[in-house]
Amino acid sequence: MTAEIVVYGATGLVGRRVCHELDAAGAAFAIAGRSKERIAALAAELPAAEQRIATVAESALVRAFAGARVIVNCAGPLDEIGEPVLVAALAAGAHYLDLGGDQRFMHAMLERHESSTRRAGLVAMPGAALNCAIGDWAAAWAAQHVCGTPASEIEGDVLRTEPAAPLGADRPFDDVSISYIYDDLVLSPAGQRAVFANLHERGLAWRRDRWEPVAPASERRRINAGVAMGGERDVASFPGGDVITVPRHIATRAAQTFVSTTRHRAASTALRLLARAMPLVPKRATELLVPYTPKDYEYERTRFAVVAQVRRGFSGAQIVVGGGDQYLTSAVIAAWVARQLAARSAGPVGMRAPSELFRPAPALREIAAAAGMTLEPSFA
Repeated sequence: MTAEIVVYGATGLVGRRVCHELDAAGAAFAIAGRSKERIAALAAELPAAEQRIATVAESALVRAFAGARVIVNCAGPLDEIGEPVLVAALAAGAHYLDLGGDQRFMHAMLERHESSTRRAGLVAMPGAALNCAIGDWAAAWAAQHVCGTPASEIEGDVLRTEPAAPLGADRPFDDVSISYIYDDLVLSPAGQRAVFANLHERGLAWRRDRWEPVAPASERRRINAGVAMGGERDVASFPGGDVITVPRHIATRAAQTFVSTTRHRAASTALRLLARAMPLVPKRATELLVPYTPKDYEYERTRFAVVAQVRRGFSGAQIVVGGGDQYLTSAVIAAWVARQLAARSAGPVGMRAPSELFRPAPALREIAAAAGMTLEPSFA
């Protein structure tokens, strides 16, 4: 059976999890990467998968992606490897998705490859993971209820066959915010490096119909994350990928993402001040930090809640998505998206946000069931 899905970076932390999810679903897939030895070791766990070896050179990637319908990029760092893999996927005639949710990368790819992806009749969906996809779907579902979207549109087939009109186009929302709340957060080495790298960069927030540069942790709010996550929590702004995707399908005056990694207000304040001070520290100094490498079982300790809130006038809605082990959850999301795209016959093309390709409510329900997540809609 020819592989319809190729997972590049298959031997990494999330790549292995994506492959096991595809294998459990009976998908036809190939494991791909730069190391022949590591690919062979993973193939011993997944005998049904094809093996493909490729460096990041475009010609090698195109050969490795030949015949596939979807490329899942699990390799990193995205700012070095993401664009070559995306370009090679398009050259091979395959849809592209990754699990990064990196705001700078997503914004850059939208500017550089929107037209070429659309002309190729293909889909590119960066951020097909916890960071971005879940928040994007939750915000869109909440916005549908404020807009009074008919139930037939909310609860239709999970895959869209035609582009949907932006929500709130006739009367924009005042604010869309998506908060990522964590308890016992355990980050991979790549995640740790990304956090320190982002603290040296100005992020983007959506304001007045454009993306504007903002400093890390420049805005804070207090939200209710639910009893399981400690009730009310202080959150600080951070450059999430949702800031790039949400304005594509929700007309809003403002969109921002927030994060909280501790329940304790004093610690939260200290972390926020640290984030604001980090740009003053030479970047070379932080590059010398050696990331801690957790054991696989340590990632299971993490609990999260994604809180999407929309507001228009006196109307508002909130959806809370709760779960644990963000890397396994991200693998479930990416594998689900890949299988949906591999099977579809028609639909929107180009660089697309999750809610532009999938109806938010059915997508969230299916993924929540697969990943053991909880959904708590609150519509006012």
